[in-house]
Amino acid sequence: MSSGATILYIDDDVLLLDVVRRYFEHRDYTVFIAEDGEQGLLLCRLHQPDVVLVDLNLPVMDGFTVIRRLSEEYPNIATIVLSAEGEMDSVIKALHTGAWHYLTKPIENYEIIRHAVTQCLEKSVLLKQNEAYQLGLEKKLWKLFEHFPGFVLVCDRDMTINYMNPMLIDYLGRERLGVQCVSAFQAAGSERSWWPVELSLSTIDRLEIQNPNDQSWYDVTKLAIKDHHDEIIEYQIIMIDITKQKQEMAELQEKQAILKDENLRLLGSLAERYRFGNLVGKSSVMQEVYKTIIRAGRTDASVILYGESGTGKELVARSIHDNSNRADKPFVCVNCGAIPENLIESEFFGYKKGAFSGAELDKNGYLDVADTGTIFLDEVGEIPLNMQTKLLRALEGGGYTPLGSTELKNPNVRVIAATNRDLKNLVRAGKLREDFFYRIHVIPIVLPPLRERSGDIAILIEHFFEQFSPEKKIRLSPNMIRALEHYSWPGNVRELQNTIQRYLAIGKIDFMALEDPALLASIEYDLGFAYDDQSLSASLDAVEKKILFACLEKFNWHQTKAAKALQIDRKTLYRKLRHHNIDR
Repeated sequence: MSSGATILYIDDDVLLLDVVRRYFEHRDYTVFIAEDGEQGLLLCRLHQPDVVLVDLNLPVMDGFTVIRRLSEEYPNIATIVLSAEGEMDSVIKALHTGAWHYLTKPIENYEIIRHAVTQCLEKSVLLKQNEAYQLGLEKKLWKLFEHFPGFVLVCDRDMTINYMNPMLIDYLGRERLGVQCVSAFQAAGSERSWWPVELSLSTIDRLEIQNPNDQSWYDVTKLAIKDHHDEIIEYQIIMIDITKQKQEMAELQEKQAILKDENLRLLGSLAERYRFGNLVGKSSVMQEVYKTIIRAGRTDASVILYGESGTGKELVARSIHDNSNRADKPFVCVNCGAIPENLIESEFFGYKKGAFSGAELDKNGYLDVADTGTIFLDEVGEIPLNMQTKLLRALEGGGYTPLGSTELKNPNVRVIAATNRDLKNLVRAGKLREDFFYRIHVIPIVLPPLRERSGDIAILIEHFFEQFSPEKKIRLSPNMIRALEHYSWPGNVRELQNTIQRYLAIGKIDFMALEDPALLASIEYDLGFAYDDQSLSASLDAVEKKILFACLEKFNWHQTKAAKALQIDRKTLYRKLRHHNIDR
């Protein structure tokens, strides 16, 4: 870099001045020379050189003063010190004052000066380019400020406003320019300013403030702008209206407080309860289940329900949803084991018309339907491995794309899963992804089989009587209830429910397998009759009908054997059957 560059050389050595001038002019530099510091500064103002060579020992104005003045007035002009040997302390002082480089006299090889000049010119070009770039950034920044949808102000160190963007001018008025922030943010006729004193402290750079006049809230960020000496010269302040976010947060906190109070109330009353939503039971194991349901309802964490078939996993999932802040949002049940593997992706993610043969209409998937609510994945261990990967991505925020579509959807769903299998064994067997397991296995709830809560059977029987025959007051005898409590109930609560329904339909209780024949005999002949305000004749008639029906059922409708067991003849039996309209 040489052609076109301008050099100013300040030195009281006239011979050296002439030699250096001719050396650089011969190489297409423009060179100005001065014999003292004052003349040098004058030439610098007139010609704005790219590089200044200056000796420290100058008449009229010494080299240190020249360097300081150049650094203050022309910070982008490169300054090179020429000093005699033995003046190293002075060189260091000159560099601290603002010099860019130094060379030691006497100069035996002028290429050394030229190399130093070239280095300084390259640095100067970079600085000028950076300055131009910074200037461009500032212009863009100010343009951004002009259109910023919030308040922007620039203040000096005393917090006096030097700039306001148009939005703040409209809000405060142009006359607030040149006024300290404390006074500027004071409503007309009010003695109180809503500008926080804390923002005037250099240690505070962000806080939230409220305007008491209109109850609006602002997030305020203060940025200190410093010079090259690391001294603060001004503050840039941005104020963003967060009133809506504050209101939404307050509403959410209020809902959470209400939900918390309700949960505490429920927890406090559980000891006296035998029913929780559609769940029935007062045993200690069920009380623990109720408590866990309430705790799970407070969060959005995933829940996994473990339990044998028929233990009420779907009812528990529904109760968790109903006790959460998603209670008014969709609750979608998915039987994962009932979906064919070739259809499972379209069922979960949906599809667009024409995505495959038979796709005649757009269809929303389970995740679309459950969005903002809860999805219940029953038999979750039956989901194929490749679908586990896609589901995990969708639930972890990666989203999903319906078949035949390019639209990426991100569901907001709470996951409750259920299984009657050991998921850890499935992970070890390679049938369940470990990352998918940890995604769904956050809050585990184990539902006890009915055989481990036999004390709840009487309550469940009463519940099913009320559910299936509310118009009649039906009771079972203690003998029958004892028999039911001794049964192992492999089908759990669902089997008990079906047994009670069958009893109400045909007047008979039977089981898939009953271990104690004596208990079966007691059930077959214990009719569980309860008086319901009928006459004696009508009540006896009802009992007789039940006895006849039960006896015929026992002997597979063999009337001779039934008559013999009842100790009546066949004609009497036949007449009674006609009277009660009993016909197989």
